[in-house]
Amino acid sequence: MNIQANSYGSARYPASLASKLDLPLMICFRVTRFCNARCGFCLAPPDGGNHPKISELKNRVDWLLANGVKTMHFCGGEPTIHHQLPELISYTKMIGGKSKLTTNGILVSDELIHALKFAQTEVKVSLHGNEIHHNNIVGKNAFHSTSESILRLIRNGIRTSVQTTIVHNHLDAMDWIIQFCLENSMKKVSFLPFIPRGYGLENRSLYDLSLAEQRMLPELIKQNRREYMNRLDIRLLNFNSRPIHVVEPDGRIVLEGATEARDTYLYQIPNVSL
Repeated sequence: MNIQANSYGSARYPASLASKLDLPLMICFRVTRFCNARCGFCLAPPDGGNHPKISELKNRVDWLLANGVKTMHFCGGEPTIHHQLPELISYTKMIGGKSKLTTNGILVSDELIHALKFAQTEVKVSLHGNEIHHNNIVGKNAFHSTSESILRLIRNGIRTSVQTTIVHNHLDAMDWIIQFCLENSMKKVSFLPFIPRGYGLENRSLYDLSLAEQRMLPELIKQNRREYMNRLDIRLLNFNSRPIHVVEPDGRIVLEGATEARDTYLYQIPNVSL
């Protein structure tokens, strides 16, 4: 394979691979599959792997930037439980990349906040409704730590939004979340209908939206967009509609569908000594 001097750090990578893989400008980058919650609908539960070393994660950032990706969307599992996440976020910024972060907000350290400010990272925090519903759905008493993390991020000037998974019999969570965002001067909220993959596949009977709920959800989004226009950017994220590129913790690039059966393996990012 042809090698050009298209490089980040001291590593050199194959030319034109991005066009073959059709890599997006922003990619979901799973820092780890481990988590400090147990959401019954988790899309990417622990798979028996290990925390990648920081050198491996940096190598993957290098490779992705060299192959046309501009923004690393760090996710998991729960990325904040990887102790070197702040270093990874700062590194991405220093070599010219951009970053986003999706987190459950249970563990947001001062070191992480410093890195997020330095890198101008946009953060999305998973909050699923009021205290009772949120704690029930994430499998632990996490509401207060998550909501306080949101407020800390906002106080520190970090662009912060909320992501809410909508499950069966809980379309009303949308109203509570919208009011929470408005009361805390947030500018964006994203609603994600339940997806039957990961733990969600096991718990489909509990969380899967009925056909009536599936029809109702987009209409509720439209109504709320009209009502809160110019106050809150309300979005519907439907990962059932199209597959997304994901970098797994072991360095595999996967085109991820609505269920694991629809996933397509694309490439293994090579390990390069930096």
